[in-house]
Amino acid sequence: MPVFSKAFYRIMYRGGRFICRYRGTVFADWLASAMAAMAEQVENVNWDFEKNGERRVLEILKQITPRCAFDVGANRGDWCALAAEMYPSCKIHAFEIVPATFQILQKAAAGNPNIALNNFGLSNENATITLHFSDSDSSTATACPIKGMKFHDQYYTRKVQGEVKKAVDYVREKGVGTIDILKVDVEGMDLRVLKGFGDAISRVRVMQFEYGIFNIASHDLLSDFCDYLSGNGFAVGKIFPRHVAFFDYHFSHEKFCGGNYVAVRRDEEALIKALAAYGK
Repeated sequence: MPVFSKAFYRIMYRGGRFICRYRGTVFADWLASAMAAMAEQVENVNWDFEKNGERRVLEILKQITPRCAFDVGANRGDWCALAAEMYPSCKIHAFEIVPATFQILQKAAAGNPNIALNNFGLSNENATITLHFSDSDSSTATACPIKGMKFHDQYYTRKVQGEVKKAVDYVREKGVGTIDILKVDVEGMDLRVLKGFGDAISRVRVMQFEYGIFNIASHDLLSDFCDYLSGNGFAVGKIFPRHVAFFDYHFSHEKFCGGNYVAVRRDEEALIKALAAYGK
């Protein structure tokens, strides 16, 4: 395998240099676009949790018998519904900041006493923030549109104000103890949510967060996530359909193309091993 690997890398390197030499021609530019599209799929740019590995993570987390979960950026409640089905004894604290989307979440969670709904977000401060969204879909709201990017300038045409609360204040107010699962998906503001837990981050066993294009606008790099989380005793890995790839940070991980990550307390060795193992 090492000999084959070296030969393969040599071929790919030379092929890449050849394509680069002819950039500006139709064929070379087409090949470059095709390779970029393939690279996105290799990096698991896929938001379907039935196929991208998120469901697999939740299945494996059954082994810790979750009793408390936070869903920050609950959107329309798909993750909430799946978690509630998998963990019938788990109390789920769901947070959705956009009023129109919160109404959809309310309907989806109606009748489930284990889901506590909150029409505000969590962050590292108490504040009112501006959310940008499209006329066609309020569920894609973000506080971090990319300025100067033509698509975002044309897509995010509406605004709404929303409230965020410091995460640690909510934890103390509600008397929350251990947080078995913390899932965060807030379009660029994920690290601010995590930092908002302050010393209560030590109560979290496993977390899932998103890192992608909106971090260009928030200026929170993957290096910042890794530095903060490793300093608080977590191992960080990227979710793939049949595997979580735990890693030591390198600048080459800064791809911005998008993806979901997990962070697990380092003393949860059995859980880390189960997530890292290749499976269904």
